[in-house]
Amino acid sequence: MRLAKLSHLPLLLILVGFFSVQAFGTEAVTNPVGVIQVTALGDSDTLISIPLKQPAVFNGVIGGLTADTLTAEGSPGWAANEWAGSYYGFIRSGNVEGAYASIVSNTADTLTLNGGGSPPEDLIEKDLGLLEDGPALADSVSIHPFWTLSSLFPDGAGVHESPSAASRSSEIFIPAIAEGINNAADATYYYLAGVWRKVGAALDADFGDTILYPDSYFILRNGIPSSTTVTFTGEVVMSGLSLPVVLGDTSEQDNPIGLQRPIEMTLNESGLSATFEAGDTLLIWDNADPKQNRLAADAGSYTWDGGKWIKDGVDVDVGDDAVFTPGLGFIVRKAAGGGLDEIDWSNLPNYGN
Repeated sequence: MRLAKLSHLPLLLILVGFFSVQAFGTEAVTNPVGVIQVTALGDSDTLISIPLKQPAVFNGVIGGLTADTLTAEGSPGWAANEWAGSYYGFIRSGNVEGAYASIVSNTADTLTLNGGGSPPEDLIEKDLGLLEDGPALADSVSIHPFWTLSSLFPDGAGVHESPSAASRSSEIFIPAIAEGINNAADATYYYLAGVWRKVGAALDADFGDTILYPDSYFILRNGIPSSTTVTFTGEVVMSGLSLPVVLGDTSEQDNPIGLQRPIEMTLNESGLSATFEAGDTLLIWDNADPKQNRLAADAGSYTWDGGKWIKDGVDVDVGDDAVFTPGLGFIVRKAAGGGLDEIDWSNLPNYGN
């Protein structure tokens, strides 16, 4: 396997081999895996997305479908609810290649999906399209563990342990997926006495199993001068990605998004313009510039004018700018639309086998 643009990689990527998994109904699959590290500066907020998947525990093909279930071809022999709660199904081929959904329950060969990749489901259904324009028989599917606070930051690696609940050296902010723009964080977590805690929750509660969704980002705030390093060891996504983008009703709509890609990508390569209307904007912050409480005014603003990408209102085509880097979190800000809706951003890899 060869990545075409490793020379342009601004972060650390080391291919460390291939990961073999249980496979049914298709040839055995070997998935390239690697390591990516993201630096979070001291006294600063760093927007971090998930650049690599946790390695698949199953690869196969779809042998049966209902409105909310996928049945794997062959006889995988899963234990009842083996994948429930902390795993998701990922579609690797077909009409909805790159879409995913949490696994609610499973039998020996069937997955029941929740119909949504990212919460909250009452805002907009970010789904696999199981009822229409969805996966089909013989499409490839895999099962992956979600990244969680405990799996990404084992024993607090990558953050500063806090001395107390009132004095938090590092914090993790999970952005809210809600109507409108400039939304506050949905929840705040910190590491104290070997346990992940949540601001506002009981001090004896453990939130280490909190899910970090693969199509969004989180904010790591280091409240002291020392920097930290977040390390991802996982599977390179070789397929396309399907990223749900929510449109607003009477106001603009922010979408906190991250790309699972191991190398940098330009605006033109990203395919985002196919999802954009004139006036839609991409907001990207420079994590190398130390700052807390990053505002929209602090971001680079990339706007689609209907024919080309322009930056910060300057009428120059910047479509070949490599603005997407591994582990970067950003906001897609859609202009006010004709009603609350969702469209899918289809992103293809810019590297080959």
